Amino acid sequence: MKTVLISGLGLIGSSIARIIKDGDPTVEIIGSDPDDDSAQFLLDHHIINKRADFTEAAPKADLIILAGPVSVILSQIDQLAQLKLKDQVLVSDVGSTKQAIMAQAEALTRKGVSFLGGHPMAGSHLTGGQNGSIDLFSGAKYFLVTGSQTDQQLRDFKQFLQAANVEWTTITAETHDKLVSELSHLPHVVAATLVNNVADSLAADPIGLTAAAGGFKSTTRIAASDPKMWTAIMMSNSKAISSELAEFQAKLAKMQQAIEQQDETAILAAFAKAQRIRRSLDN
Repeated sequence: MKTVLISGLGLIGSSIARIIKDGDPTVEIIGSDPDDDSAQFLLDHHIINKRADFTEAAPKADLIILAGPVSVILSQIDQLAQLKLKDQVLVSDVGSTKQAIMAQAEALTRKGVSFLGGHPMAGSHLTGGQNGSIDLFSGAKYFLVTGSQTDQQLRDFKQFLQAANVEWTTITAETHDKLVSELSHLPHVVAATLVNNVADSLAADPIGLTAAAGGFKSTTRIAASDPKMWTAIMMSNSKAISSELAEFQAKLAKMQQAIEQQDETAILAAFAKAQRIRRSLDN
């Protein structure tokens, strides 16, 4: 029987627990999380077998998955480097940035502990273990940044998550961080800023945000995600995000200029291009 420790039992961590348990019910899953409600829910529904303190459970695990915010993952890697772990243990993570994590993981590699960087490109504005799902990652890319793991450990890891139905994609840490800054981090900053800007503008309006309809809600849905998690992401990938923001602001300024000058051709071209590209994502 294999033992898996999942640290962080929120949306992602609890979904991974469900996926592993569905693939092999005999796997013992130990959950570690300060949130009593999430942990108890997963215990009550037999998604995890037990709950334990991270440093207490880590030496017992064959696979350790770090599923907390990036700041917590970085801290836990340091903790693991101070512990006596199983000889063939594999440590992996699901953090949304990879360069900082892979650099931190060198402390484990120097101790002979195998590390595999990971990031499933899936999520939701919902949070907590109660909202996890076995289908959360279905059809999505699951990025892998190979580190010190063996070929067998990589095969075993994919086998653990076979029920996830993901597209495994190997990528470098640098390429990953640039890509997610464009596809995930920048959109979140834009959505959060848009919500705050509109809320401030309408603060004195008696109707205000109560008039928000589908378009505004769809555009800003991701702004409802966990602020602590997203703050940690901003801190760990600040250079790439800042670069993308500068490029976005330049293009937004061009759109503003076209609107001010009533440049119908430029406005139509921008909307038509966006429509074509967005529709292609649903094919």
